Amino acid sequence: MLKAVLYIGLTVLASILTFINPLIGAIGCIEAYLFNPTAIAMNDGGFRYQLCINIAFLLSLVVHRPRGAERVGREGMVLKSLWAFLAIAAVGAVFASVDSGLAFENLYEVFKTVVFSTALLWVVRSERDLAWVIAAFVIGSFHASVLHVFGTRWGYAPASLGRELGVLSDPQTGVLVAFVPLLILLAIFGTRKERLMSWLAIPFVLDSIVVTYQRAGFVALAAEAGFLVFLLPRRITLRLLPGGVAILCLFLFRLTPENYWNWMNTIEVPEQEASAGTRLIIYKAATRMFLDHPLGVGYRNFPGMSPRYLAARYLDPKYGTRAAHNDYFAILCETGIFGFAAWMFAFLGAAWLLRRIRKKADIRNLTRIEVYAMGLELGLYGWMVAGSFHDMQEVDPAYWFVALAVVLTRLHAEQSRENESVEGDDQISETALAQPD
Repeated sequence: MLKAVLYIGLTVLASILTFINPLIGAIGCIEAYLFNPTAIAMNDGGFRYQLCINIAFLLSLVVHRPRGAERVGREGMVLKSLWAFLAIAAVGAVFASVDSGLAFENLYEVFKTVVFSTALLWVVRSERDLAWVIAAFVIGSFHASVLHVFGTRWGYAPASLGRELGVLSDPQTGVLVAFVPLLILLAIFGTRKERLMSWLAIPFVLDSIVVTYQRAGFVALAAEAGFLVFLLPRRITLRLLPGGVAILCLFLFRLTPENYWNWMNTIEVPEQEASAGTRLIIYKAATRMFLDHPLGVGYRNFPGMSPRYLAARYLDPKYGTRAAHNDYFAILCETGIFGFAAWMFAFLGAAWLLRRIRKKADIRNLTRIEVYAMGLELGLYGWMVAGSFHDMQEVDPAYWFVALAVVLTRLHAEQSRENESVEGDDQISETALAQPD
């Protein structure tokens, strides 16, 4: 009962405070997703946490009508591309090959995510606002990890969620790998509070990824380690090195049991390992499906179409279908070439915006905006890698990152203008002092 009172109380409080400041509602929506109280074993009467805070947040937007940071150029195209993807997928859903109702039902979930992502563009108007959102990411990922690793052992959450499924509404691995680079960068370059929170969260987040026993998570973490080393400037990499070595030792010698490495070693022989080998067959079938239906079979209709392209031995014995196990094949086959192009433009465009901030950063004097941009960029890459092996195309934080890439671009441009103005004023003052009376 006390658990229900706590989580319902936090939800109601955030729902009330969002009418004072919509940013509070945005943070509440983020935490409702990452905390996911519905996964906790408690007598809450089926309370709809996310629905409650989302409705309050949207109403507060109508009341306050916030305006985001000033536009710089066409950076908003990446977010518009997500809306274009939704429109294309909705048209395709009408002509779905198997089940139009299923297509619209799942598109509605994506629609809600895109609406919230767009709202972030309006409510995050300053570096301070952005810092609160980043803090929500850190706290939320910490809670999700602790609930997954320990909550399922102690009866706080159902034991059935303790391994691959996770305690989030989206794949646990796909969500957490998106936050790992941000946590590592904040642990070294963040404010004192950000460093403390990040160092506290990192062991639990890594442990939660390990507990899923998903090879996609391991590959994504390895890729992110490579991105931290090879994509970031050398000066930043050197500063990350001591903390990175400590995190690596923690991962290798404390968090990962022997059977974890036995399972990861099957990556070396994908043609012999059943799951990985089956994926190769699925990808070939997906290619044939796309060639037969270049405009798509309908959102989330890939499983329903799979029996037409896969032999019975490759189908799930319980459902008689098979998922794509790959974001890119799933989106391509389900929404066609036009939907795939819009979807890819959104995420690659967001990565490009964040990369541009990274390239413009003053390495000797990093700002918080630049640190956040680097963390989100590398996290986006990690999510993309994980999505090559599992269906993770609906992971909400990836869509949030698209909106925040736009926000960061605008705030970084505003910061650069302010710095140039200060430098210009200093030069004028020096010139005036140098002139004789």
